[in-house]
Amino acid sequence: MAPTDIDGFAKWGTDTPSVPVLLSVPHAGRDYPSELLDALRLPPAALLRLEDRYADVLTRRCVQLGYPVIMAHRARAWIDLNRDQQDIDTEMVQGALRSDYPPPGVKQRGGLGLIPRRLSGEGELWKRQFTLDEVAHRISSFHRPYHEAVADVLEHMRRRFGVAILLDLHSMPPIRGATSGPAPQFVIGDRFGKSAASRYAELLMARLQARGFRAALNHPYAGAYILRRHARPHANIHAIQLEIDRSLYLDPDLLYPGAGFDRINSMITALVSALADEALGSATLIAAE
Repeated sequence: MAPTDIDGFAKWGTDTPSVPVLLSVPHAGRDYPSELLDALRLPPAALLRLEDRYADVLTRRCVQLGYPVIMAHRARAWIDLNRDQQDIDTEMVQGALRSDYPPPGVKQRGGLGLIPRRLSGEGELWKRQFTLDEVAHRISSFHRPYHEAVADVLEHMRRRFGVAILLDLHSMPPIRGATSGPAPQFVIGDRFGKSAASRYAELLMARLQARGFRAALNHPYAGAYILRRHARPHANIHAIQLEIDRSLYLDPDLLYPGAGFDRINSMITALVSALADEALGSATLIAAE
């Protein structure tokens, strides 16, 4: 299936959705514009830590089946699609006034606001401040169109099927030092029940555990801006975040697809299919009431 390419991201199967589930991949982009690299203080390899490394390739079978998929090509270092456009670190933006923006949250204070500023163990990423015009351009040309596209597809699904689900795909480093047993390999986030009906998270948990995977709900990742922005459970638009342990599908160095890639690719496809079946069944029941 041919993609619809837009500046910084692409869509497949979204014009006439075949199922009421949209799979989004916001953090796996590997396109680094030259102006970004020119401003970088660290070696470019340092930015790999910001990537959900090759999580986009895990949608390959979904694309082949015609399922709706939207993914970012532009790197997260350019602008973070999982942050509010007001989540600006004013110390890194020339001319930005702190009083014009909401108080910084935990992520921004840790260096991971709308435009990532620093990485633990690496320090500051950039050798200069960015201008307000530069930030505004990144928002208007990439951040805003991506979210408008997601919202449009979800609304199209809701009108077509009576229900829509956003499954926001991310990857995580292996969780170390778990104090309550083996660390989870998948983390399902629904913002503690605020972004989706509980049956969808419960379904994902059950399917993953039936395949022998360890799964957790909302700990340590409950979901952030993408879920807050797009979830409207009261209108039957649900949003769930899915974090996958990178060691499940990458090589031992966590750099390239490894031996587990096909298994996880199949697992993602199965989860989308299960969500679609559950959503369509629920929508039918609601319509019949």
